[in-house]
Amino acid sequence: MTSPTPPPGWHPDPSEPGLIRYWDGNKWTEHTQPATGPTAEEPAPTDAGAPGQTDRAGVPRAVKIVGSIVAAFIVIGVLGAVFGNDETSDDSQAAAPSTTSTVAAQQPSTPAPAASTPPATTTMEQTTTTPAAAPPSPATYSSDPRCAAADQSLVALVASGFSESGLALINGTVIDAGDYTYVGGTTIDASGRMENRSDVWVVADGTVYSSTGGARNTTNWPRASSELNVSPGDPDVQAVDACVVDLTR
Repeated sequence: MTSPTPPPGWHPDPSEPGLIRYWDGNKWTEHTQPATGPTAEEPAPTDAGAPGQTDRAGVPRAVKIVGSIVAAFIVIGVLGAVFGNDETSDDSQAAAPSTTSTVAAQQPSTPAPAASTPPATTTMEQTTTTPAAAPPSPATYSSDPRCAAADQSLVALVASGFSESGLALINGTVIDAGDYTYVGGTTIDASGRMENRSDVWVVADGTVYSSTGGARNTTNWPRASSELNVSPGDPDVQAVDACVVDLTR
């Protein structure tokens, strides 16, 4: 037995309890409302695309369409502002070197004028540092092991008898023979030039006597050969003389 076909109108929705759906006489439409809504005698809903029609939530469809269009334009505007600024900045940065290169390429190359004056010469002032003089090393004697370095006071005593000013005695050497002390040395002038390579004096009881020829010519001391009977050929005189010569080689 076939169920009678309901007349067009609102009827309980067979698939959604609590709703009523509109039956157009042939099929169920997509239009629904709460069960407390219109009855079957109410007119059928108008076309969904008609202006001013409300959807299930009661909001006019035209308002929703306009709102969607406005929202789309707002999104497009925001995106364009963001990405457009980046592209503009990138284009500006990219264009800068290109413009500079073009301007540089268009400027003619002008040869530099020839220098009419010679370049200034800078003189570097050099400071010479004189190293401190090293203390003299002790004298070593290979000719006679009795030779020793003379005491400075003894050297000053002998040099005090120089007949010319500016003379000095270096390489002072002695042989102590008991009663006599034989003193040898090198005589130099004020400029450091050597006057006599080796001269010998004899000291007895605190008195100085000249022995060798150079000693007699440069000092005012009495002769050792006359006062002490010590000639320039005396072995001790010759030994001291050889030791001084060793120091000046």
